[in-house]
Amino acid sequence: MSATPSLSVRSLKVHYKLRSGFFNFKATATLKAVDDVSFDLYPGEVLGLVGESGCGKSSLGRALLRLQEPTSGNIQLGGLDFLSLHGEALRNVRPQIQMIFQDPYASLDPRMTIEATLREPLEAHGLWSGIDSQKNLEQLLDRVGIGKKALAKYPHEFSGGQRQRIAIARALVLRPKVIIADEPVSSLDVSVQAQILNLLKEIQKELHLSIVFISHNLAVVKYIADRIAVMYLGKIVELAPKDHLYSQPQHPYTQALISAVPIPDPRIEKFRKRIELRGEIPSPINPPKGCAFHTRCPIAQESCKQHAPELKNYRNSSQQFSCFEVK
Repeated sequence: MSATPSLSVRSLKVHYKLRSGFFNFKATATLKAVDDVSFDLYPGEVLGLVGESGCGKSSLGRALLRLQEPTSGNIQLGGLDFLSLHGEALRNVRPQIQMIFQDPYASLDPRMTIEATLREPLEAHGLWSGIDSQKNLEQLLDRVGIGKKALAKYPHEFSGGQRQRIAIARALVLRPKVIIADEPVSSLDVSVQAQILNLLKEIQKELHLSIVFISHNLAVVKYIADRIAVMYLGKIVELAPKDHLYSQPQHPYTQALISAVPIPDPRIEKFRKRIELRGEIPSPINPPKGCAFHTRCPIAQESCKQHAPELKNYRNSSQQFSCFEVK
C-alpha cells in the first residue's frame, strides 16, 4: 500500500443534540452516533464498514463528505485538512470525494433527465465543455451498462438496478479519488446485487479508486473489500484485512457477527456453533461506561465495566481490535 492515504480520519466524532418538545430550544441530551473513530484508506483500496443498524455507519459516511459536519476530529483528504476548508476552497476539493447513496429511487431527481442529472455536477464545478463532455457522458453510461439512449429518459423509466448504475455514473462523472458507498446494494434483489457488486469491483480496479463500502451484510463486504472495519455503538472495535478478520476474528462482537453468517454447505451449517449475544444494543444517547460492548459480551469482566479499551495491534500484525480480555 502507498505510504500516503487517500483518506485519513482521526478521532472523528458526530454527536447530535436532542431536544424534547417543539418549542424547547435547549438541548436535553446528546446522541453519540460516531464516537472517536480513526482509520486510513489507501489508494486503490476498498475498506468495508460493517455493523448492526444504528451503530453509526451512515453517520460516519455522511461526515466523511461533510454532508453532516463532524462535532470534532480531523479528516485528511489527499493530504489536505478537509475540515478546515470552506467556501471556494471546499468547492474546489469536493470533486475528489463522491457518494453512492443507498436508495436509487430517492437519490435521483424524478423531474430531471439522466443527462441533466449527470451534467449538473459538471456544470456546478465549471467542468462542462460541450461536445467533449457529452461524449464522456455517453461513454460513462456505456461503461456502467446503461447506454447513451438513456440520456433523454427519466428515472421512472428504469428498474432499481439500472437506477443504481446511473447513480454510480453520477458519482464517477467528476473523476473522484475516493467514493463513499452507503449500502449501495441493500435495496436491490439478490441477483441484481451481484451485478452491481461486480460492476463496482471492475470500475474500482480500472480507475484505482479508494472506496469506503458501508454495509450490514458481511458476505457482501467479504466479496468486495480488502480490509474490514467493524463498528459497534459509534466505535470501531476491530479493523483487519478481510482474510484475517474471517479466519481469526479477535473481538467478541466480530466473532458473533461472523458466526451468524450462513454457510452454503448444509452439513457444515447444521453443526456450526453460533454465538448468541444477550440483551439489546444500548442507546447511543446513554452508552454504558467502560467498554460499550460489555453489557452483551460473553467474556466481559469487572474491568470492562470501568474502562474503555483502545484499538491495539494483534501480535504485531495489521489486525487491530479493542478488547482487554483477548490477548
